[in-house]
Amino acid sequence: MTDNKADKNGPDVSCNVLCHLLPQLLPCEAAIILEKGASPRILSTSSGHEETFVAQSLIDAMMLSTERLSAEGGVDAGLFPQQISGFRSWASKPIGSKDGHAVLVLCLNSSADPFPSPSLTRLATLTANATPSETRKKSSQTGRSVSGISDLARYLDTRISPSEISSSTPLALLRLDLGRITPINDRDGWPASDALIDRANTLIREFVPSHCFTVHLGGGSFAIVLPVEKDVSEAEALAEDLVRRMQEDVAIPRDGFPFEPYIGWACYPFDAPDANTLIGFANAALARIRGLRAGPHINRVAPEIAHAHADEIGMESDLRQSLIDNAFTLNWLPVLETGTEHVVTFEALVRWKRPGHGDVDPTLFLRCAETAGLIEDIDSWVLHTACRQAQSWKEPLGLSVNVSPSWLATERVATTIRSALKESGLDPLRLQIEFSERSDFGPLDIARKELARIRGMGVRLILDDFGTGIGALERLTNYPFDQVKLDRAFVCRVGVDSRVETVLRCTLYMIHALNMSCCAEGVETEEQLGFLEAHGCEEIQGYLIGQPTLRQPDSLTD
Repeated sequence: MTDNKADKNGPDVSCNVLCHLLPQLLPCEAAIILEKGASPRILSTSSGHEETFVAQSLIDAMMLSTERLSAEGGVDAGLFPQQISGFRSWASKPIGSKDGHAVLVLCLNSSADPFPSPSLTRLATLTANATPSETRKKSSQTGRSVSGISDLARYLDTRISPSEISSSTPLALLRLDLGRITPINDRDGWPASDALIDRANTLIREFVPSHCFTVHLGGGSFAIVLPVEKDVSEAEALAEDLVRRMQEDVAIPRDGFPFEPYIGWACYPFDAPDANTLIGFANAALARIRGLRAGPHINRVAPEIAHAHADEIGMESDLRQSLIDNAFTLNWLPVLETGTEHVVTFEALVRWKRPGHGDVDPTLFLRCAETAGLIEDIDSWVLHTACRQAQSWKEPLGLSVNVSPSWLATERVATTIRSALKESGLDPLRLQIEFSERSDFGPLDIARKELARIRGMGVRLILDDFGTGIGALERLTNYPFDQVKLDRAFVCRVGVDSRVETVLRCTLYMIHALNMSCCAEGVETEEQLGFLEAHGCEEIQGYLIGQPTLRQPDSLTD
């Protein structure tokens, strides 16, 4: 009988760490160690997916997949014929054998797009269980380990006591990533990026002290474990010296590219109590600075980073379950018409109480939903729920709903809105859809046509967070918006910053000249209201008139 859970006898510890690292290294949304054979079984899964998969179903779906492709190192990839537990695209690589059966690492994403080539490149360099002869052969040729993740896992397992912190020597884990690997890979090909990685590998091994453990994790990722002898400042000093040395190594243009190193680090047991947490915190510290060319190149995990990392672990799985359970709620924020001083609209704001964590900042869980491909499902839930509730109000007030521009490119936004209106019976003239200027609208022609379809139903379009993105004027000139919402970052400085007031006066004039109305967010004082009303701002919202609340307007049944 095929086992649908992780090996009951307990997976190898290095498999657990491999599954923990892969989602952060490729990246991917889930990772599985799968043993093939007559009775396939799952040896290990990434956090939050322990009960999700059936081994035989995965193997069958891989065989029937579309858009199949292969890469070096035995990497295969494709799209499942239909979603499996919410996942569609996959990539796999053989990593060894167990009891005579092949063992695969399987990486999964919810996106219907195949794994990008940089991820396949990184996966091709990873192996979790190479034989000794293979390891010696590969190492002698390139000096790079082909079993980086499992090597790191085994080293940490032998150095960190799971039961007694005091018996273990303090260890600092430095996670180093080379910037620009992906664009170099895409533009100049694998040979160019491989040459840069080989140079980095040689330099790191020659520079790092011999008592450190150094390993190449794949792609442009490396790990250095420093046994701390006196003080944790030793790790900071090593990181600074290594970054300085790599930045000094300027390649001759015809020989390659300069290094752009970033290091995130954490120390056991001061920052993390165990190996998995140490790895996670070092990765989280690295993620905060990776690619910030004008910022710091070294970052130690801080309490706020650790807390954010802990909050994000398993968040995607909890979001998926909450969608199944309809576990979201709506808060309502009133919008006041300045001319009449009457509330004319309520904005629906999605809220989530995560099991075991409590209320989650909407910015945090919506960002997670964007990266996990769940934002369309959440937006759809909000649209249908808000329209249904608004239809029951005694007064035909306006309804405003936020929709992420990121799924305009799917050309399903208009269809979803039409479905919500039809199901609820809500008059389209009461509905307005807000799109944040901060987000990418996708291809111009597709976004413009999709917005035109929405407007053609009689639904109003609003450009939200105006002035905070990178394309405010481009959005105004290219898309058919009916209203612009001024971001609270400007409104809060009315009365204290004359330059901001000048910008707001000019912005209001421009908006009216384009035959659009204006709503100001974050209005909290009478002085702000007076300024906005004097310069023709038609609507306002903010704590001056009301905070977001679960209470909605009276319904017909009240």
